[in-house]
Parts: sequence; structure tokens; C-alpha cells
Amino acid sequence: MPKEQHIHKYQRMKIGKKEHVIYRCMLDGCSHFLPNEQLIINRQSLCWECSEPVTYSQKMFHEKIKRPVCADCAASRQERKEAMRTL
Repeated sequence: MPKEQHIHKYQRMKIGKKEHVIYRCMLDGCSHFLPNEQLIINRQSLCWECSEPVTYSQKMFHEKIKRPVCADCAASRQERKEAMRTL
């Protein structure tokens, strides 16, 4: 029986003594992971805030984003940070 197709919800993780980096799908029942960091670029992942699809960009990879978020959620995060600074 084929597995259910879905967009993975990736999280950057470090494993082992040498802290090898992998990207693992965190959805229940999914054991998918990417063993090579370069494989994550241009892959779709679910946003960790709104669950909309987001493409993992070169910029996200270089910034070592642990949990990807879409542009809208990233902008609202930035607005919240700026609002907290003004208080």
C-alpha cells in the first residue's frame, strides 16, 4: 500500500557526536528525512506558524533556519519584535 503523499514539515536537527545536520519531517507518522543539507534547497515545507507551503530558499539555508516560516509569518514576527522594542 503506498504511503500518503503530503508536504513535509521540515525541522533542522543535529544528530550524533559530530552533530551532523539533517532535515526531518515532524508530521506524525512520517519518518522522512534529508541526510544532506544541500538537498533541502528548493524543497517545499509547511510553515511552522500557518501551515501554508513555503519553499526552502538558499537564504534560509545559509541563515541555518531551524523551522521555516513563510514570508507573511516572518514579516509579522518582525513587526512583533519591533513592537516589543518600543514598549
